[in-house]
Amino acid sequence: MGIFGRLRRGDLPDEVRRAVPLASGDRLIASARDEQTGGHIVASTHQLAFVGADGTLAWQRPWHEAESATWQSDSGLLTVIWVDHRRPAQWLLREPSTLQQALRERLQASVVLSDEFRTESRRTVRVVIRQDFATGELLEQVIPGKGVDPADPLVVSEAAKRLQRLRSEVGL
Repeated sequence: MGIFGRLRRGDLPDEVRRAVPLASGDRLIASARDEQTGGHIVASTHQLAFVGADGTLAWQRPWHEAESATWQSDSGLLTVIWVDHRRPAQWLLREPSTLQQALRERLQASVVLSDEFRTESRRTVRVVIRQDFATGELLEQVIPGKGVDPADPLVVSEAAKRLQRLRSEVGL
């Protein structure tokens, strides 16, 4: 699991802790309070969740659905970009937290193998084998960069070739 231990009881309000369902083997590892909404970002070994200021679970997503995270220390803005290109999640964090480290560690740990290529228009496409931490299952992802048509036959063909190579490297 990396460098993170169990989240200490006093680090997270009980109503927030109760709002995040944990499957067998999943445990809380980090959290932070969003200064804009008063909600809490909660990282567990299997997922990332957001609990609103009212103590209700707004959403939770497994780590393999997050493409990247960026932290702007000068503004305190933390952004998570999703693989499916849904609206990024953004929070304002003023308090010191291990959440940024947990995001980095969990995102990196979910990537088993990756490759990328450029399209004829010089746009980037990533192909990735990732692990679903809840099930242990290996998942394939094709992540088109901005401006890439994922249905373009050349993109589909090249992604398929590269995924086949990644599959063979991991024994799928």
